[in-house]
Amino acid sequence: MIIKRPKFIFYFILTILIVFYTCKQDDQTRLQAGWSSKDPIAIPVNARNHEKNLGNLVKNPSFETGKIYYEESSIKSYDLNGWKKVGQNIFWVNSNSEEFLADEVFEGIHSVKIVRSNSDETEKIGEGIISDYIKVIPGNYSLKLKLKLKDIYPNQSRLGTKMYDAINIRLQYFDKNKIEIKGEELNAFTNSKLDNSFKAFSLSNYSHIKEFGWGEVFGKTANFPFFDGDIPDEARYVRIFIGLKGTGTMWIDQVDFRYTKQNFTLLERLKPYFDSSYMAYDMIFPQPKSIIKRKTIKYFEPDSSYYPVIVIPKNASKYITESAVKFRDYLIKNDSIFIDKIDIRNEIQLNDYSDRLVVSIGGTSIYEEFALNLPDSLISGKKEAYFIHQIDDLERVVFVKGNSSEAYQNAIKTLVQLFDNKNSTFYGADIIDYPDFKERAIVLNQFAGELDELKNIIELLQLNKFNSLYFSWNKDYSNYPFNSLMELENDELKFGAIVNISENPKQSDLSDLLKEKYHRIVLNSSDSLNCDEFNADKKCSSDFDIINEIRKTVVSKKYPAKLGFVPRWSNLSSIDKGYEDVYFYFYNLNQTINRDVELYWTGSSKYSSSVDYADLNRIRLIYNRAPSYIDNSLIGSEKRFKSDFIKQYYAGKIRIQSLFDPYHLNACNSFSDCSYNPKILLNLKKIDGLETIRALTAVDYFWDTKKYDADKSLWIVLNKLYGRNTAINLLYFNDAYFGLKEVCQKIENNGHQYKNVRVAKNFENLLKEYYKKLESDLDHALLKELEVYTADLMRKYNGLISNLE
Repeated sequence: MIIKRPKFIFYFILTILIVFYTCKQDDQTRLQAGWSSKDPIAIPVNARNHEKNLGNLVKNPSFETGKIYYEESSIKSYDLNGWKKVGQNIFWVNSNSEEFLADEVFEGIHSVKIVRSNSDETEKIGEGIISDYIKVIPGNYSLKLKLKLKDIYPNQSRLGTKMYDAINIRLQYFDKNKIEIKGEELNAFTNSKLDNSFKAFSLSNYSHIKEFGWGEVFGKTANFPFFDGDIPDEARYVRIFIGLKGTGTMWIDQVDFRYTKQNFTLLERLKPYFDSSYMAYDMIFPQPKSIIKRKTIKYFEPDSSYYPVIVIPKNASKYITESAVKFRDYLIKNDSIFIDKIDIRNEIQLNDYSDRLVVSIGGTSIYEEFALNLPDSLISGKKEAYFIHQIDDLERVVFVKGNSSEAYQNAIKTLVQLFDNKNSTFYGADIIDYPDFKERAIVLNQFAGELDELKNIIELLQLNKFNSLYFSWNKDYSNYPFNSLMELENDELKFGAIVNISENPKQSDLSDLLKEKYHRIVLNSSDSLNCDEFNADKKCSSDFDIINEIRKTVVSKKYPAKLGFVPRWSNLSSIDKGYEDVYFYFYNLNQTINRDVELYWTGSSKYSSSVDYADLNRIRLIYNRAPSYIDNSLIGSEKRFKSDFIKQYYAGKIRIQSLFDPYHLNACNSFSDCSYNPKILLNLKKIDGLETIRALTAVDYFWDTKKYDADKSLWIVLNKLYGRNTAINLLYFNDAYFGLKEVCQKIENNGHQYKNVRVAKNFENLLKEYYKKLESDLDHALLKELEVYTADLMRKYNGLISNLE
């Protein structure tokens, strides 16, 4: 048979393409075989970015699409796109149907409902839904979903167990051939294996769930310090199972599974911002709840005598007057030409000031005239709320109105950020704003620098809307520099103290402490603030008598200080280890301690960086009230890599660390959504330049938990403090530092492999290059900190390399 030439060419090309594609697939498979969740940076950045940009990998995450099958006009069954049913008692909720209630759906019109009236103790999986295969690569993934629960009992309740896996959320892992692989994983921090498939850990220690309204639950295997979310290196597909082994009713909505930022270095995460240009609106810090841009206005010309004017009410309150003075002082401080030129007035006729920028603060006569056009209703009922507003036909008048003294203080701190003094420009904007956390506090444990340096840091934190400062107090209180800071206290900054009563302080010392101007004294009966969670055998005393005695003194002497208390068991991990003692303890606490004593907790674990609705709901049940939060997360990342074994086991994760990693508390949408007590104390091991950067990103989160973007927040902080070029150099320095640190650990682990030595040399050169660039740009204190880190690392590196010679 003779094949015609065109046909022959077609088959020849097709054969070449098939061979090429097959070879390419084989090469890709061999390449991926070396990828590991424990060393994510070794995976090509293009592959990681591709996986990240896919976003939510779950098909039909809110169950909005599917197909219904009818039989004689009644529903017989249904199929959900992207999901399969496991069992019979699974319903596809339609909120538009009379069969279901509106609150059975979190968002949209559909959800999944599981109803079980009985269950077997021997059940392996239960009833629920399972996703189709989801393609993955080695790395870290997050799983989140909205749940609603009612009358949930464990299927092994007869045996006295807690919930355990009665609420069964699992990730099933599969290799490239879709053959299931075990989810067994070593928890290197306890040197024991755990089931990394099980993801309902935050619900597993409930005994019974009577009522659990819609809330966001994180798919979690274990608490910090375990690297939760890492999948097995061999996994190329996963399936998500969400179901119920116990009895009760469970509703499911909005399932989210995605590749996380933990697979990237800080430099990789922030590089996209390098070419971005930000206007004054974008640089407002913390970012307001709502901002609508308006025209920019020239508020002063050098050849003009038209200066801005500030208007306040005739009988202005103290805090409105102080706000006006602070705003005027800001303008004068940044441009000496305004000295003695900017008036603060009670009355003006707008017609006489048509060419001037007029700033109306409070309920002025101008405000009263235009009140119907101003957004007072949008700040009503919200604490510390304010607006900055302009009217279309009156753009040279800026209205500033708040509903409390704190609101005016925060309004002025925002307003000044809209002024560019170099160009005498005001960036017009309509702003509605209020904080999520009403108390935004820093806890200082130690400081080794000059007192003036500490004062400057505190003033910077205050300027960026931290409003409380707590000192960790102990028997050496008289030697602390902290008591010298009391002179800084004003209406914008309140001081508090944390006292470790497990050290049995003298009553006379406590009495002296009460005489200070502290607005709150927190009595710590736990190790949460001062001891190491990894020492599980350490015992702490709890003394309700001391608390009641101090409270009695406060009441009788009419001291202004309010009291707080950190219980012996102050996080869910320690509570779960306390067994029955915990319940007697908290019963006695609620019977003994007055409810005007604020209670505090530290999250799901001591250094928790993840708190979901299940955690918040359980601590409220245990404490019998909504506690305030002491956040140790900024301390935890450093402690995670303390042991030599962890450094060896997770050598490939060293590079994702940072000297100034932004704050990233992973909480359920927002604490306000969780009906949480709106007070948070950010615990810092020390206060210095690097910690200040991290703390500033934290206040951005405290202000607006929903809109917070950790990487963007860090980029803005670095730009505001040091400028764009220095910010970039800092990020490259940080990347070189941890790059060299990681390679040093790999050399220790694996010996002097040529590749590691070559890579280490490259990082050494980069570290020196960017340190030299920073020498001329940074203030002395921060540069000194970087010098110490660099010197310590270079000593280790030189010691390793010297063995080659």
